Amino acid sequence: MSAVIDDQQGSGLFAYFWNEHRSWVVTFALLAVSLIVWKLHAAETIFPQSLIDAFPFAEKTDAFDEWLRPYIQPTTRAIAAGAVWLYEGLVNFLTFTQWQIVFVILILPAFAYGGLRLGLLGIIGVSSFLVLDFWDESMETLSLMSISILISVVIGVLLGVMASQNDRFEAVVKPILDTMQTLPAFVYLIPAFYLFGIGPPGAILATVIYALPPVVRLTNLGIRQVPAGIDEAATSFGATGLQSLLKVKMPLAMPSIKLGVNQTVMMALALVVLATFIGSPGLGDIVYTGLVRLNVGKALEGGLAIVLMAVVLDRVTYAMGTIEQVRAGQHDQVFRLFPQALENVKPVLYLEYAIDWVWRQFAALGNYTTLLLTVILCKLASLVDSSMALRLREILLARSFLIASLVLVSILMLLDAHTDIFGKFPRAWEYSFRTPVNQYMDVLVTSKVFYAITTAIKEGLFYGLINPLNSFLKGLPWWYTAAVFVTGAWLFSGRALAIGTLVGFLFIGAADLWIFGMKTLSTVTVSVLICFILGVPLGIMAAYNKTVDTLLRPVLDTMQTLPVFVYLVPVVMLFGAGQVSSVLATVVYALPPLVRCTTLGIRELPEQIDEVSHSFGASMTQTLTKIKIPMAIPAIMLGVNQAIMMALAMEVVTPLIGGQGLGMQVFDGMNRASLGISLQAGVGIVLLAIILDRMSQAWTRTQREAMGLT
Repeated sequence: MSAVIDDQQGSGLFAYFWNEHRSWVVTFALLAVSLIVWKLHAAETIFPQSLIDAFPFAEKTDAFDEWLRPYIQPTTRAIAAGAVWLYEGLVNFLTFTQWQIVFVILILPAFAYGGLRLGLLGIIGVSSFLVLDFWDESMETLSLMSISILISVVIGVLLGVMASQNDRFEAVVKPILDTMQTLPAFVYLIPAFYLFGIGPPGAILATVIYALPPVVRLTNLGIRQVPAGIDEAATSFGATGLQSLLKVKMPLAMPSIKLGVNQTVMMALALVVLATFIGSPGLGDIVYTGLVRLNVGKALEGGLAIVLMAVVLDRVTYAMGTIEQVRAGQHDQVFRLFPQALENVKPVLYLEYAIDWVWRQFAALGNYTTLLLTVILCKLASLVDSSMALRLREILLARSFLIASLVLVSILMLLDAHTDIFGKFPRAWEYSFRTPVNQYMDVLVTSKVFYAITTAIKEGLFYGLINPLNSFLKGLPWWYTAAVFVTGAWLFSGRALAIGTLVGFLFIGAADLWIFGMKTLSTVTVSVLICFILGVPLGIMAAYNKTVDTLLRPVLDTMQTLPVFVYLVPVVMLFGAGQVSSVLATVVYALPPLVRCTTLGIRELPEQIDEVSHSFGASMTQTLTKIKIPMAIPAIMLGVNQAIMMALAMEVVTPLIGGQGLGMQVFDGMNRASLGISLQAGVGIVLLAIILDRMSQAWTRTQREAMGLT
């Protein structure tokens, strides 16, 4: 009898241990089996040559490109000529017009949609282009962005409207948009380079393709979210389908459409800067020149100008999408420039009152100007039709700030044409910090203590993580690695993902990219592991401490806004070229989403958790480790998912500083003018991204369902 009881207790303990630690047991078992297989294989993986010979993807792509190019090149060159004409016209206007006039034109939208606070931010951002002596380069970047965004919005809204009205069209467009958003940004430069050549045309085409998905998705979403009852009401009043769409649905979906435009603007800026690799001018060329010449100060100056441009454009386009806008004539709230913690300090209060008074005077002047124009135009219109005069008066009053802005710009243009009061930006007001930054970097690099620290980090990362994992993945048989991923995909998501995973790994192997793919996989794994080790503790600290959160937020904003290859400059200066530098640059780029998701996951937990756990005698550490972190795992895994995707996107850029993997093949194809080599490497990165993304999302979904978080 006692033996039966012991057996029952043992089985119960085993079941409890299995349920509690099943994932760890499976992980360690898989690792042990993999080590045995790696030891028995004892050689670098060689994909079957017969499969490689049977799949000449690069050769066939190059042959198809050579056959197709004579037929489509006249059309693409004509489109490129039109893009150049638009670009040169806008650049000439922005660069040859007096900087004071362009300055006013650029900051007026910030005042119109965000009020004084956003207007001041716009002044700081646009002034930085002048102070840093990057005015022409900034206008080139802004011109490329403006043309690309205009084309993207026109095409995107049209496709979004079509998708919202036709489920079949949406089903066709959706996987295309998924692919467009999954592709690394650099891959878009490949067809743009071959079809439209170097310079602005290729940059505009690549930017349009890269920035198109958000506005399509959000236009479709916004229209589909309009309640069906509103459409029925419009139809009952005799409106046609087109009238209901244009007069009812699209105005109600406008906030969603504007949000899509906001996302398109940010994505366009990211690729316009990256397009410097195919000869695109602008701020990206400043950063790239600094990278090539190891001029950290110059690259940081260009990066700062890009960050400020991104922040201003993001805030302005976001303000345009909000329903409640800051109105010029607010009298119920004093304008606040400083934190509310200083609101009782009298000098601060008096300064805010003074700024508020000045702001109101400018607003009143704009209103007076608009009213004067309204009176004149309404008087003229009343001679023809009194109803027209009333309608015109309503339109002008609703657009008072726009009218006042146009009047101001017109006055400045007239003064520029008939007087000589404008001059160039004073040289004394310009400031460059590249020299002290370079001097500091020289001192830092030559320091023995710093050299010892960087050497220890390099050797520790390379011999402790990168090289062992690289050798391990390259030493596993290709069929075993593919089988492990296919099995994981089957268990996490089902048959469809398993088949897709198998196809992806067979493509990478048959394209003779297996070794490069394993190098990419090892670099991404190490980078995400370091991001996890650093990001989760930082996210927890930010969730518990507002001071840490306040300090981290601008740092994370800057890390996410800077162009990807800006990170390469200080890393290569401090650690030299090689795989370690590529991993560290990837960590810097992929860290922010993991920190943010961890903070958000812990903060969103109910406050009652602390009260209940404390009532049972649990300490703060026990509450965190035993309750909060397990409940926040879905949010943390979402951050891991984003870190994986950003690390894969970074893989295309890191070959500039010695990174190895599929990204190096993309550069190799461009250097050899082989579309096939570049494209198959880009497709390999996309397939890895899709596999890892879908598997991590499926695992996160499983965790959320297990916790009842649907």
